[in-house]
Amino acid sequence: MFIGESLRSLTVDFRAVSQNPTPERADEVRISEYAGRVMRNWYVVLITVVAAVLLVVLNTVGAGKQSQGQATVYLGQPLSPAGGQTIPNTLLANPTTAQAYLRTGAVVDKAAAAAGIKSGTVLKNHTSVTVLSGSSTAKAAGANPNIQITVRGPWDTRTSTAAARSLADSLIAWSSTYQQSKIDLLNTQIATDQAQIATLQKVVDEAQHLVDALDHQSMTASDRASISATLLSTIASAGSRIDEISSQLTSNQILKASATDVESAGYVQAPSGQTVTATKRKSSLIVAVFTGLIVGVILALIWDAIRRRPRAAAEVG
Repeated sequence: MFIGESLRSLTVDFRAVSQNPTPERADEVRISEYAGRVMRNWYVVLITVVAAVLLVVLNTVGAGKQSQGQATVYLGQPLSPAGGQTIPNTLLANPTTAQAYLRTGAVVDKAAAAAGIKSGTVLKNHTSVTVLSGSSTAKAAGANPNIQITVRGPWDTRTSTAAARSLADSLIAWSSTYQQSKIDLLNTQIATDQAQIATLQKVVDEAQHLVDALDHQSMTASDRASISATLLSTIASAGSRIDEISSQLTSNQILKASATDVESAGYVQAPSGQTVTATKRKSSLIVAVFTGLIVGVILALIWDAIRRRPRAAAEVG
């Protein structure tokens, strides 16, 4: 009897459950409902997108045009005094040190004065110094990196280019301190070699002139032979010395060419200028459209909720 009553109770409960299905969860997100709310308030989304685009356009027009001056500098590759080996890890050829040097007050103030900019602080805020991305491979191979100097600001092209040129010239002079000292010493040695060669050549010419004049002199054959032997010895000795100094002169000239064209810092890209826009309008407009769309959808949902409150209150009343 107890079992029968239990079965009847379970049957009643099952029927009750079948007649009253589980209600949907109140917190279930209905995407179609939210989409419908947005569609009903489409004008809110449109107004938001238009407002975002207008703000970008007005900001771009207000920014106007800017100029950019740019130069790329090679820091140089110092060699040993004899020109045989590379001197690694020098302070003057270090890109980090070069960047710090271009930020010093004296260098920036000099560039600002050369370009006609009111202060070095203003120029510093509009200057970027970049180690070129491809330079890391070159440095791994033993070569020093290149430095790109960019000056961008609300000036004309001539001003930006003049500032970039002054900064680049200062960096080249600073980075080539060792190489310039070597060039100066080689110039002195080359001038000395050339002077010695000229003096010895004069001695040779005079001795040769005397040898040629012996044929016209009235003297015994023995005297002529003695004098001729002395002059010919002088010519041979001076000629041999000229050859030695000429070889040394050639080596010094090669070392100077290496110090000037290989070791010293210089321009990879000469300073040049162009007019640029303050911002990229196309990319800014795309960002404005997406931002306006997202904000518009949120505002449309909020506006729909505000409008439905009075209706819900009226229905409850």
